[in-house]
This record gives sequence, structure tokens and C-alpha cells, in this order.
Amino acid sequence: MKILPVEQVLERIRSGSQVLLHSACAEPQTLVEALIGGIRAGHPNLQNLTVYALTYRAAGAPTPLYGATDLLQNGQLHLKSFFPHPSLKEASRLGLVDYVPVSLSTLPGLLRKGFIRPDWAFLQVSPPNEFEMCSFGPAGDLPEAILEAGIPVIAEMNRQTPFVFGPQAAPERFAAIIESDRPLLEVPPLVAGPVERQVAANVAELIPDGATVQLGVGTIPEALVEFLKLRRNLGLHGGALSDGLISLYEAGAVTNALKPFANGKTVSSLLIGTRRLFDFAHNNPLLELQPIDRCNNPVFIAQLPGFISVNSALEVDYWGQVNAETIGDWQLAGVGGQLDYVTGTWYSQDGLSIIALPSVTGSGKPRIVPRLATGATISTPRHLAQVVVTEKGVADLRGKSLSVREKLLRSIS
Repeated sequence: MKILPVEQVLERIRSGSQVLLHSACAEPQTLVEALIGGIRAGHPNLQNLTVYALTYRAAGAPTPLYGATDLLQNGQLHLKSFFPHPSLKEASRLGLVDYVPVSLSTLPGLLRKGFIRPDWAFLQVSPPNEFEMCSFGPAGDLPEAILEAGIPVIAEMNRQTPFVFGPQAAPERFAAIIESDRPLLEVPPLVAGPVERQVAANVAELIPDGATVQLGVGTIPEALVEFLKLRRNLGLHGGALSDGLISLYEAGAVTNALKPFANGKTVSSLLIGTRRLFDFAHNNPLLELQPIDRCNNPVFIAQLPGFISVNSALEVDYWGQVNAETIGDWQLAGVGGQLDYVTGTWYSQDGLSIIALPSVTGSGKPRIVPRLATGATISTPRHLAQVVVTEKGVADLRGKSLSVREKLLRSIS
């Protein structure tokens, strides 16, 4: 295993190249800093680059990628995002973030089939374990597909990256390796207000003991954790998990004992949280990260009895159409795994999909609306809608006509 200086590794990149970054908290910061720094310095090999990213906001100062709006504006750098995040608000509103609409479960297939073909992938990995294998730390979503697609990997081997069970690779699989020793990007838990806590309380009433739950990351999921501490024999399975899962384990709420597969294990693709979460995940046999095309696959979700998904929305109309992505022309977020989980719950025995949101925005604008605005994204279509929850109550839309749906949704708006 040969460790190279980052400057030498970046000499391999050529102008016009496309680079795929490791997702969320696994973003390889040293490599990204060197890349952005090289562009700013006018490095002849680092011009007109395109970066693919699954972005998520980090605590504290913005990462170099988030601070590169000027490079995006002058065309030295192009950003394609699979999941735009509010941290990229300025660049998004300027039209500088090119969103790739994709259910995350289909992304590995797009890589394997060559529909998305980056020239390089920058991944962050742990040091090798006793079996000479590296973990991909808090992001097991895409690395397996990247390697199978034959995309050359430049790995940042960070001594502080946890060894998380799931996809692994020997160092020989990487085209080049640099070394670092630095804290990972962190996303602290969001603090819920009284409205979000009431939404969470209403959601919790729909989750019985023994359910397997997809929580996700956000204000309402964080608030929901407090109520689920009282449950027993819960399972956890979702595309992304945060620090809240630790509290559920500490409260004795989670056993994963009723799952027909991954029995006894919490399953996710991404860990989006703080050092506390990464330390919990390190060498923990109770936690497994899976490629996103397995974790978010509706076929596997359907095999989990009593599976309950909890997803957020920006607005829902009286027909039950869900917009979780756009405000006007602003692409605030991506569809992520919402539709995969909504679909999977339909076929799960006693499964349930919950869309949870406050009834109004912070400025008092209704979020339950007669019709989605012209051009608004339909993240979940009306024929798949099941239950919508606000702080004012629960609207069960299953089997209901459009006129009845309107009455139910008005009652919680």
C-alpha cells in the first residue's frame, strides 16, 4: 500500500474531467480542499471540472465545495447534485447547481450501466483492519457500484474514519491513496420547536411496538425519537440515520429482532450525524450499512412486516400529491428515497407510509394547499399517498375519493 502526497495524486486529473465525491459526512475533505485550491491557483490540469455530489450541510464553517460559488459562477467548476441541500441555497438560486433527478436507489445502476460515467471518484476510507480491508465509513451507499463500474478511485485514508460494517475494499482496489488524520464532517441534531414536537407526537401514535421504522434525518425525525423511546422491539431500516438512533438503543427500544433479514441489525446506507454517532458505529456488529440500491429497494422494504416510513414534505395538496423538493424554481432538495419507501410500504404486511409536516410555514403560509402550484414537483403521486400528519391531526387517505381527501386534509390544515 503506497501513500502518495495529495499534490502528486491531483496531477492525474485532467481538465474537463468529471469527479464523483463520497456522500454527505464521508466527503473526503483533504482531497476536496486540494482540488478547490488547485482550481483557484490556476492549476493547468484542474480547469473546467465537473463535480458530482450528494451534498449535506456540515456543522461550523462551510466546506470548500460549499464556498466555491465564485468558481461556479465563472465556469471554472460545474456542480451536479443528486440531492441539493439548503446549504447550497445561494448557488441553487443563481442556477449554478445542476440537479440530477433520481431516486437514490437507482443511482448505483446508473453508474454500473454507464449512464453516469465520472472519470474519477474521490472516496474517504478507514485504515485497513486486521483482514487488510478498508471500510467506507459513514457512507456505504455508492462505493460498491463505483468499484464494480470500474471508475478509478482516489481514496483519502483518514485515521478518524470509523470502521463500519458493510461494503469494504482492499487498498489494492484504489488507483491512488492519500492519508489524513482529521475529524469527519458533522451534522448536529436539529432542535424541534413545539409544533414539530406535536407533529412527532401524532406520528408516534401510529407506530406500535415491533414495527420496523424508517426515520430519516430532520427536525421531525429527531423529535420522534423522544416518543419512540417508550416503544419496544422496534427495528430500524432507512437510507440515512442520525444520532437519534443511539438514544433509541440506550432506551431499550430497538432490538431489530422481528426482521426476516438483517435480523438483530440496524440497516442504513448513510450515517449523517456527529462524532458520537461515528464512535457508536465503529466496529459495531449491531449496525450495517448497505448499498443504497439494496437498502432503499422497494422489493426488500416490502419483505419487512410492519414497516413504517416517515418522510417530510414542503407541501401537500387536497388530492394527496406531495411536493418534497421545490419552492418555485428553487430546487430545495431531491426526492431521495421517499418514493422508494412509500412504494415499499404498500406491499409490506401492515406497512404504512406517513408524510409528516407542520400545517404552516414559519411565516404562516399554508402547507396543505388546494393544488400544488404550476411547475411544482410531485415527489409522491396521489395514487400512492397513504397518511398525512400535521400538528393538528391525522388524515388517512387510503381508499378515499378526492372529495373525501379534501375534507380530511382541510381538517388538519
